[in-house]
Order: sequence, then C-alpha cells, then structure tokens
Amino acid sequence: MSQLFQDTAALCALLLAVELIAHLAPKNKMLGFTRGLAVLVLLASSIASFAGANWDWPDLAQPGAWENQELESYVEDQYQAAAEEHCRQYLQGLLAAGGIEAKKILPQININEDGSIVFTGVALQFHYESDAQRARALLAGALGQEVEIEVMWDAV
Repeated sequence: MSQLFQDTAALCALLLAVELIAHLAPKNKMLGFTRGLAVLVLLASSIASFAGANWDWPDLAQPGAWENQELESYVEDQYQAAAEEHCRQYLQGLLAAGGIEAKKILPQININEDGSIVFTGVALQFHYESDAQRARALLAGALGQEVEIEVMWDAV
C-alpha cells in the first residue's frame, strides 16, 4: 500500500511540475503534447501498480544485451560497400586526370579490427591495351608498390 502512495505522490508532483511549466509557455503545442504523454504514461503506470501488474523488463546492463548479429553484419556490409565505392570514385578521378576511362574498376580493401580501411589492390578492365598500360603506370606511381594492380583489356 505504501508503494501506491509513493506512486500517487510522484504522479501528483509530476503533474504539478508539468502544469507549472505549461503556465510559463501556455501556447506551445509541443509542450502540450509532452504534457499529455507524460500524464498518460504516469496514469497507466499508477493503474498498473494499483492492479498489481508486474512487468519483467530485460536487463540492458548485461553483457550482450545490445548485440544483434544481423544488424552488425548489415552495418559491416554497408561499411564495406561504401568504402569500395569511395575507392572506385577515387580511382576514376585519378584515371580521368590522366585522360583514361576504365570499363570496370574493382577495388580490393580490407577493414581491420580497429575499423581502419586498407586499400590492398585493384582490378581494372579497359577497352584497349594502350589504355591498360597507361593506367598501370599512372596507378603504380600514385598508389605505390604495396597496392596490387591488375589490368585487363578486351581482346580485339
């Protein structure tokens, strides 16, 4: 019974605080909505407490309570795709600066445990062998020796 009195006292105190704030800003629609929502939640809570309802809420402080493997996998896939697209656009810009247009660009990246992105290689396809050779020379100079560059061209 003392819990009911505590809940009722908390409800009254909150309603009093909400009404006091409402008098300071009487024409604010957001405040009215918030006031209505707070009153609804507190009334529902008091009725449930009076009726003896007991809800078991999950303990979110437990290790693993916030883990969702599907969501983590989705986020990692999106992160990988975004990093690859960024590399693809960067390489297109490098090639465009040299006056070369690639038919297909497939960047190869690794994402480390700390979240850092390492550009490990690229596979490019061109229409002509001369464009492929020019692109290899341009990218080898720009990307360095540690990045693997594979170029292909259409056989005529």
